Amino acid sequence: MNDEDIFDILDGIASEETIRKHHKMLTESAEYQILFSEYVDTHTLLTNTALEKTAINFTDKLIDKWALSQKVITVKQSSKLPIYFLIGMSIMVILLVISILPIINQTTIQLDLSKPLDILQNKLFTHFFLIINVLVALFFIDRQFLKPYFGSRMKI
Repeated sequence: MNDEDIFDILDGIASEETIRKHHKMLTESAEYQILFSEYVDTHTLLTNTALEKTAINFTDKLIDKWALSQKVITVKQSSKLPIYFLIGMSIMVILLVISILPIINQTTIQLDLSKPLDILQNKLFTHFFLIINVLVALFFIDRQFLKPYFGSRMKI
Protein backbone atom coordinates (compact mmCIF):
# COMPACT_ATOMS: atom_id res chain seq x y z
CA MET A 1 0.00 0.00 0.00
CA ASN A 2 1.28 3.41 -0.83
CA ASP A 3 0.67 6.73 0.92
CA GLU A 4 -2.12 7.83 -1.37
CA ASP A 5 -4.09 4.61 -0.80
CA ILE A 6 -3.81 4.99 2.97
CA PHE A 7 -4.97 8.60 2.86
CA ASP A 8 -7.85 7.56 0.55
CA ILE A 9 -8.88 5.01 3.21
CA LEU A 10 -8.72 7.66 5.93
CA ASP A 11 -10.69 10.13 3.79
CA GLY A 12 -13.29 7.45 3.04
CA ILE A 13 -12.86 7.52 -0.76
CA ALA A 14 -10.90 4.29 -1.24
CA SER A 15 -12.10 1.50 -3.49
CA GLU A 16 -13.39 -1.81 -2.14
CA GLU A 17 -10.27 -3.65 -3.30
CA THR A 18 -8.00 -1.17 -1.48
CA ILE A 19 -10.06 -1.53 1.71
CA ARG A 20 -9.81 -5.35 1.49
CA LYS A 21 -6.01 -5.12 1.06
CA HIS A 22 -5.89 -2.74 4.00
CA HIS A 23 -7.81 -5.06 6.33
CA LYS A 24 -5.70 -8.02 5.24
CA MET A 25 -2.44 -6.14 5.86
CA LEU A 26 -3.70 -4.89 9.26
CA THR A 27 -4.29 -8.45 10.41
CA GLU A 28 -1.04 -9.86 8.99
CA SER A 29 1.64 -7.20 9.48
CA ALA A 30 2.67 -5.45 12.69
CA GLU A 31 4.82 -3.04 10.71
CA TYR A 32 1.82 -1.96 8.68
CA GLN A 33 -0.21 -1.45 11.87
CA ILE A 34 2.46 0.94 13.21
CA LEU A 35 2.66 2.75 9.86
CA PHE A 36 -1.13 3.03 9.65
CA SER A 37 -1.38 4.42 13.19
CA GLU A 38 1.20 7.09 12.29
CA TYR A 39 -0.83 7.98 9.20
CA VAL A 40 -3.99 8.18 11.33
CA ASP A 41 -2.25 10.59 13.70
CA THR A 42 -1.04 12.70 10.77
CA HIS A 43 -4.48 12.67 9.16
CA THR A 44 -6.23 13.79 12.36
CA LEU A 45 -3.64 16.53 12.87
CA LEU A 46 -4.20 17.78 9.33
CA THR A 47 -7.98 17.71 9.61
CA ASN A 48 -7.94 19.55 12.96
CA THR A 49 -5.53 22.24 11.82
CA ALA A 50 -7.25 25.38 10.57
CA LEU A 51 -6.20 26.70 7.21
CA GLU A 52 -4.34 29.96 7.43
CA LYS A 53 -4.68 32.88 5.07
CA THR A 54 -1.78 34.77 3.64
CA ALA A 55 -0.93 38.07 5.20
CA ILE A 56 -2.48 41.15 3.57
CA ASN A 57 0.96 42.74 3.25
CA PHE A 58 2.16 39.72 1.32
CA THR A 59 -0.60 39.93 -1.26
CA ASP A 60 -0.41 43.71 -1.52
CA LYS A 61 3.34 44.06 -1.70
CA LEU A 62 4.37 40.97 -3.60
CA ILE A 63 1.69 39.19 -5.55
CA ASP A 64 -0.20 42.24 -6.82
CA LYS A 65 3.00 43.97 -7.96
CA TRP A 66 4.62 40.89 -9.45
CA ALA A 67 3.62 41.78 -12.99
CA LEU A 68 5.03 45.29 -12.58
CA SER A 69 8.41 43.97 -11.49
CA GLN A 70 8.87 41.83 -14.57
CA LYS A 71 11.19 43.60 -16.99
CA VAL A 72 10.85 43.18 -20.69
CA ILE A 73 14.17 42.26 -22.22
CA THR A 74 14.52 43.52 -25.75
CA VAL A 75 17.04 41.98 -28.05
CA LYS A 76 18.41 44.33 -30.66
CA GLN A 77 18.72 42.70 -34.02
CA SER A 78 21.59 43.57 -36.26
CA SER A 79 20.85 45.40 -39.46
CA LYS A 80 20.72 43.29 -42.59
CA LEU A 81 21.16 46.35 -44.81
CA PRO A 82 24.89 45.73 -45.53
CA ILE A 83 24.11 42.15 -46.55
CA TYR A 84 21.37 43.32 -48.93
CA PHE A 85 23.71 45.96 -50.34
CA LEU A 86 26.45 43.39 -50.97
CA ILE A 87 23.99 40.99 -52.61
CA GLY A 88 22.66 43.75 -54.85
CA MET A 89 26.12 44.89 -55.84
CA SER A 90 27.26 41.34 -56.59
CA ILE A 91 24.18 40.83 -58.79
CA MET A 92 25.01 44.07 -60.61
CA VAL A 93 28.62 42.98 -61.19
CA ILE A 94 27.46 39.58 -62.48
CA LEU A 95 24.96 41.24 -64.86
CA LEU A 96 27.64 43.65 -66.05
CA VAL A 97 30.08 40.80 -66.72
CA ILE A 98 27.39 38.81 -68.54
CA SER A 99 26.53 41.80 -70.71
CA ILE A 100 30.21 42.43 -71.53
CA LEU A 101 31.10 38.81 -72.42
CA PRO A 102 29.23 38.67 -75.76
CA ILE A 103 30.74 42.00 -76.75
CA ILE A 104 34.29 40.79 -76.32
CA ASN A 105 35.45 39.06 -79.44
CA GLN A 106 37.71 36.11 -78.82
CA THR A 107 40.10 37.07 -81.59
CA THR A 108 40.46 40.69 -80.57
CA ILE A 109 41.10 42.04 -77.14
CA GLN A 110 39.64 45.44 -77.92
CA LEU A 111 36.70 46.15 -75.63
CA ASP A 112 33.56 47.87 -76.76
CA LEU A 113 31.96 49.27 -73.63
CA SER A 114 29.41 51.38 -75.43
CA LYS A 115 26.52 48.92 -74.85
CA PRO A 116 27.00 48.55 -71.07
CA LEU A 117 27.47 52.31 -70.78
CA ASP A 118 24.28 52.84 -72.80
CA ILE A 119 22.46 50.62 -70.31
CA LEU A 120 23.80 52.72 -67.43
CA GLN A 121 22.69 55.92 -69.14
CA ASN A 122 19.17 54.64 -69.75
CA LYS A 123 16.49 56.72 -67.95
CA LEU A 124 14.54 53.67 -66.79
CA PHE A 125 17.69 52.21 -65.24
CA THR A 126 18.46 55.53 -63.52
CA HIS A 127 14.92 55.85 -62.17
CA PHE A 128 15.02 52.28 -60.89
CA PHE A 129 18.19 52.89 -58.87
CA LEU A 130 16.87 56.23 -57.67
CA ILE A 131 13.74 54.53 -56.30
CA ILE A 132 15.84 51.80 -54.67
CA ASN A 133 18.05 54.42 -52.98
CA VAL A 134 15.02 56.36 -51.72
CA LEU A 135 13.50 53.15 -50.28
CA VAL A 136 16.76 52.25 -48.54
CA ALA A 137 17.01 55.78 -47.11
CA LEU A 138 13.42 55.64 -45.85
CA PHE A 139 14.05 52.24 -44.29
CA PHE A 140 17.15 53.61 -42.55
CA ILE A 141 15.32 56.72 -41.31
CA ASP A 142 12.47 54.57 -40.03
CA ARG A 143 14.76 52.21 -38.13
CA GLN A 144 17.14 54.82 -36.72
CA PHE A 145 14.86 57.75 -35.92
CA LEU A 146 11.13 57.12 -36.21
CA LYS A 147 10.81 53.81 -34.34
CA PRO A 148 12.83 54.95 -31.29
CA TYR A 149 10.96 58.27 -31.16
CA PHE A 150 7.45 56.82 -31.40
CA GLY A 151 8.40 53.80 -29.27
CA SER A 152 9.43 56.08 -26.40
CA ARG A 153 6.24 58.12 -26.77
CA MET A 154 4.06 54.97 -26.59
CA LYS A 155 5.62 54.00 -23.21
CA ILE A 156 4.59 57.29 -21.60
